[in-house]
Amino acid sequence: MNEDWLKIIVQFKKRYSILSEIFDLTEQMLDALFRDDEVSFSMLMTMRQEPILKMEESDNVIFHIKEAMSNDMLIRIESLDKSDLPKTQEETLYKQQIEQNKKLIDKILLLDNRILTSLKKR
Repeated sequence: MNEDWLKIIVQFKKRYSILSEIFDLTEQMLDALFRDDEVSFSMLMTMRQEPILKMEESDNVIFHIKEAMSNDMLIRIESLDKSDLPKTQEETLYKQQIEQNKKLIDKILLLDNRILTSLKKR
């Protein structure tokens, strides 16, 4: 496997782990909100800040990985990020991980919206 592909795939797998942590904490926040447990909700919101900061660190790592890539590979990644179909095993693994991450982000956003809606009703 191409080393550049390996680096970026590994980094997006790490992002998935971080996103999973954010999802779990967000679910717990929603549960605390429905129980009217303001202390737990506040504590969980504070705890969620750490993985969000890890996401920022991950952004920096991805930026540096991409900075070292060839233009051809950057163009290929950009096309895969849009809607192009993978042509190699590396591209398939990359595309699968990106899609998995996007699905989890969508779930987190749904929970965030439920929390926001609930908070507005109070």
